[in-house]
Amino acid sequence: MNRRRRNYSLLAALALAGMFVPQGTGAFAAERGDKPKRARPPKWSADVLDVFFEDAREKLEGERPDYAAKSATPAIQSPSSAPGSVAQEPSSFAWSKLIDAETLETEIKRLAQAVAQDVTSPTEFKGGAYQNCRRHFSVLATLFAIAAEYDGDVRWQDAAPGLRDVFARAGYNCKVGTDQTYQEAQQRKQDLADLVSGSRPRAAEAERAADWSQVTDRPPLMQRLNIAHEERLTKWLANEREFGRHSAEVRHEAQLVAAIADVIGREGFDYWDDEQYAGYARSLNQAATDLAAAVELENFQQARDAGNHMTKACADCHDGYRE
Repeated sequence: MNRRRRNYSLLAALALAGMFVPQGTGAFAAERGDKPKRARPPKWSADVLDVFFEDAREKLEGERPDYAAKSATPAIQSPSSAPGSVAQEPSSFAWSKLIDAETLETEIKRLAQAVAQDVTSPTEFKGGAYQNCRRHFSVLATLFAIAAEYDGDVRWQDAAPGLRDVFARAGYNCKVGTDQTYQEAQQRKQDLADLVSGSRPRAAEAERAADWSQVTDRPPLMQRLNIAHEERLTKWLANEREFGRHSAEVRHEAQLVAAIADVIGREGFDYWDDEQYAGYARSLNQAATDLAAAVELENFQQARDAGNHMTKACADCHDGYRE
């Protein structure tokens, strides 16, 4: 303990010896051209010198650190403030340019309500509601896949990879209406209710990056595109009054169309390697992106033009590629 105290006292003395130099001495000396006066180094007695090693490097162990190889300091990632989100990893695709976090969350909540309405009894489910559920679950799997890979803060991102996989399976299974698929639909209905209420459904751990060929197939997504275009956007872009009344909904549907248009052109989907089909998907994606931008600018004519381009892309695609 005494030795440690002597070390601290010595260090303090060294610091003080360098600190107490009259301010301005160097500046005045420089003006006169004289050599600056500096404090004389202290002279230490033998009992003080004996405390230190003659060459401390001789006592070091291990290899010398290679500081040149560590010149770049890694950035510290702060936790996301969004509920259920996780620290972001570098993303290879900027989903945020097509669809924002609010649209993702809102669509998931709306689909939770739609599933609750369609999963009420085995009779109704087998009578046709299973077809709606196939679309609901497939779109949900797509949205969770996007949320898992999202390049920003988005709600439920921590649970999204596992939810993507369970809803993908439910979407594929709902090609038929049976007691088994109804029971699975009930489970997914409860998962959504838990998620929206703030709980976390049980789902196996999964990779954030999606194998898009396993998320969903094309028909359910095309059905959702048709709903957006035929049942909603066409009416809301009919005139400036309707556009003004439904501008927030136009933006929501446009972003959703842009995201789905990107997904259906990815590897694993039907015709993904057909250049003509890929061109239609790109045209739809661009038109939807332009429509969302027109809403931000409150420009009806620009929105109307973008809507017309969407209609043309859809019509051209349907002429050559019908389900």
